[in-house]
Amino acid sequence: MNLREYHTHPAWSPTALKAAVTGTMQAWWHCFGPEARPFEPSPDMVKGDLVDALLTPPFGLEQRFAVYSTIARNTKAGAANCAAARAAGLTPVSEDMVDQAKAVAASLRRDPLIGEVLAALDEEYSQVPHFWSDAAGRPCRCLPDVVTTDGRLFDLKKTRSAVPRRFYWQARDLGYDLQLAHLALGQADRSGELPSEVGVIAFEWDEPYDCALLVFDQRDIEDGLERREEAFRRIAACQASGVWPSHGRQPFRHLPASSRAPESEGMDAGAIDAGAIDPESIALF
Repeated sequence: MNLREYHTHPAWSPTALKAAVTGTMQAWWHCFGPEARPFEPSPDMVKGDLVDALLTPPFGLEQRFAVYSTIARNTKAGAANCAAARAAGLTPVSEDMVDQAKAVAASLRRDPLIGEVLAALDEEYSQVPHFWSDAAGRPCRCLPDVVTTDGRLFDLKKTRSAVPRRFYWQARDLGYDLQLAHLALGQADRSGELPSEVGVIAFEWDEPYDCALLVFDQRDIEDGLERREEAFRRIAACQASGVWPSHGRQPFRHLPASSRAPESEGMDAGAIDAGAIDPESIALF
């Protein structure tokens, strides 16, 4: 299975579930509904994917990207290069981007802690798609970045700041706890046991390429599992009602950080038991 086939498979991915608790349900419908346009990664996502490709086989650089001297779409050559890459099913990147990604990858390998994790990468599980049905019978899929030979699981994340206290709040806002919990469930189904450790390898794109190895504790995973169930409840509620709300009515005053997340939208998603829902009724479109 290639990456395009994996990413278009209708089983539940952490990306689709994260979107249900980090954005509005209107945005979810726009991205994952039946008329959604094909996914196109942002420039920041492409940078992170480049580093992934250099560090984690089997999906290498040449299988995912087309490299050109320019991909500037406001130039004739750049626009033509981008069109050629997409026609071949590849993501266009510039030579400068590849050089930068190589510098980041080399820096991560030199780090004494992260380098040890990367050296222990298990190619049987890392970047290998897995499909399973969870405890509620819902079809799921996952594609972990790094699984080590001693059973640890880590996801690579490009970030503006790898300072742990700053990255923590970014991770919460972007649903990384949900994502890692989903990946842990998938790895447990595949290997027969939960990962011995779960976390994130956070790295910065620019020099000095600061990075951090951030390990989730049991509370983080439990929070992620609950948010995962909340995602299913929210999607099911919208599919049952046919209404996909945006931000809705909110106080004008600044809200505390704990209530800024889209979970505060005015919809009674909690009224539906996600575990009792027919998996077919909430399949991706």
